[in-house]
Amino acid sequence: MSIKSVKPTQKGRFRQGYYKIINPDKYIGDSSNIIYRSSWEHRFCRYCDRTDDVTKWSSEPVGIKYISPVDGKEHTYYVDFYMHVEQGDEKRDILVEIKPAASLLKPVLQGQKITTKKLQQYNYDLKTWLVNRAKFSAAIVYAEGRGFEFKVITESFLFS
Repeated sequence: MSIKSVKPTQKGRFRQGYYKIINPDKYIGDSSNIIYRSSWEHRFCRYCDRTDDVTKWSSEPVGIKYISPVDGKEHTYYVDFYMHVEQGDEKRDILVEIKPAASLLKPVLQGQKITTKKLQQYNYDLKTWLVNRAKFSAAIVYAEGRGFEFKVITESFLFS
């Protein structure tokens, strides 16, 4: 199953929808089916669409196999974006994941009093961090094997 068949929902925590493109010639794929799964991804769609140096781009362009350290099984990770950037003579192909900076840091169980709720949140955050590390490692190998870069873009870029 393609990730593109997973339609945006209004029921989740994040704003989702279809991006309305301004420059369809830049988009690789069906420009009427550009899905964003958060307001940050929507902002990045606008960046790719409106930035002259980004000459081609795509959302959820590729599925990359990885082994989850949580369950030991193979899963497929769909990278958020691909973009081709041309700045002068330099040309770069970049796979991009959009994440909050805090999610890139190993979680720490804080506080003197450890409650069940704190422990459950810590376990969830730790599993998410471990899985993201596995996804990102697989994405780096995938990207480098094709002469691409892999970048995680955070709020420091999106809101600068």
